[in-house]
Amino acid sequence: MFDIGTHVIHPGQGVCTVMGYEDAPSPMIILEARSGHAKTRLLYPVSQLDRLHACIGKEQAEALIADYASLECDPYTERNSSLEESYFKQQIKLGAPETLRVAKTMRRRIRDAEAHAKKPSSYYTRILKEARRRSIEELAVALDVSEEDADGRLHAAAVEAGEIPEN
Repeated sequence: MFDIGTHVIHPGQGVCTVMGYEDAPSPMIILEARSGHAKTRLLYPVSQLDRLHACIGKEQAEALIADYASLECDPYTERNSSLEESYFKQQIKLGAPETLRVAKTMRRRIRDAEAHAKKPSSYYTRILKEARRRSIEELAVALDVSEEDADGRLHAAAVEAGEIPEN
C-alpha cells in the first residue's frame, strides 16, 4: 500500500497523488491526477495496486537529466506501425526513465525521416507528445519544481546532447 500523499504512476493518467483509501463497496485507492490546470479524482481498485508504482526520486531525476546524452534510444521496430505504436504506448505507462527514452527515440525517428526527405509517421508525433508530457510531469514532481522548470531543464539537456536545435 502507498502512503497518503505519495506520488504514483497510473498507467492511463500518468502522475497521480494518493489521497486516501475507501473500503465500500470494494477496496479502492483514491487518486488525484492533474492534467493541465484541472484535477481529477479517480478510484482505482486495490486489487490492481501492482499496476501502480512510485514516481522516481530526486536523485534519479537529477541523474536522468545529467546523463540524458547517454540515454539509449529504444531499438524496437515492427513492420506494422500499429503494433509499433502499441509497444511504445505500453513503454510510456512505465514512467521514467522509459518516458524519456521513448521521447528521445521518437525525436530521432522524426529527424531521421526528415533527413531522408520522408514524411515521418504520424504516430511518432503522437507518441512524442505523450512521452514528453509524462516525462515533464514526473520530473517536476521528483525535483519539486514547476512543470515549466522541469521542461526547461529537459530541453537544455536535449540541446546539450545535440538532439534538438538551440532556440
